[in-house]
Amino acid sequence: MLPDFYINRQKFPLHFSSVIVRSDRSLVAASPGQGIFLKCGNEVWRLLSDGLPEGTAVNRLQMSGGVTYACTNKGLFRLKTTEWQVEEVGHPCYQYKEEWGYGFAATQSGLYYKSGDNWKESAYKNTIVYDFLFTPHYLYIGLDHGISMYDRITDRWAAFELGFGVTALAATKDNLFGSTVKGELVVSNGQGGFSTIQFPDIFIFSVISKHARVYVCTDKGLYRIGKLGDRLTLFSVKPGVPVTDIDWLGTELYMATLSKGVQMMLT
Repeated sequence: MLPDFYINRQKFPLHFSSVIVRSDRSLVAASPGQGIFLKCGNEVWRLLSDGLPEGTAVNRLQMSGGVTYACTNKGLFRLKTTEWQVEEVGHPCYQYKEEWGYGFAATQSGLYYKSGDNWKESAYKNTIVYDFLFTPHYLYIGLDHGISMYDRITDRWAAFELGFGVTALAATKDNLFGSTVKGELVVSNGQGGFSTIQFPDIFIFSVISKHARVYVCTDKGLYRIGKLGDRLTLFSVKPGVPVTDIDWLGTELYMATLSKGVQMMLT
């Protein structure tokens, strides 16, 4: 693994909560309280917030089918050239993905899917849905009170009441992982339930699946989940800086940080 370096001498902005890298290596990143920004090559960051209502707060940026999406407190938006256009989901949005031939949105009032030009309720009406994860057999949903699982084969649901919100989901072939509103890690325990792990002095922002691994964004840096013997542990990838989100382009790992802009390292 090679040493990391700054994308540029980033004087403004320095605080980012989400980032995506596009196929042309341009970056789209959200800065809390400042909006969404675009960076192309060696150019400086420039504001990319046309079309967003005043007071918009970005929960997550997402890329699907070559289109950039912004999940916000004002709803779901898609980027067309340099202007954001609203998707009529009708609720604050936390996640967007395309699966099974449909677009799915996690919202303040349930899971929605897009059929044609219309958004329709899918599951958990009037419940906060933070995230969802598709696997060949299951659909997992992170809720404000736990995790739900839909079995595609049997067409049945199972609910796991945890007593706290699960804001992000990720999986390996052996385990399902989640980050919680309390900054802890939840992991499937192999006994039909979940266990909570609190790492001392670490607040977990998010968990993200990539290359059959699960990465953990925290206030102390970026980690990868692994095992020492039979014990789950965190292996440091990028220490010393609060990492809020990550994205890849080939072997280039891009990290949104709360204090040092967007950083990149080769993996």
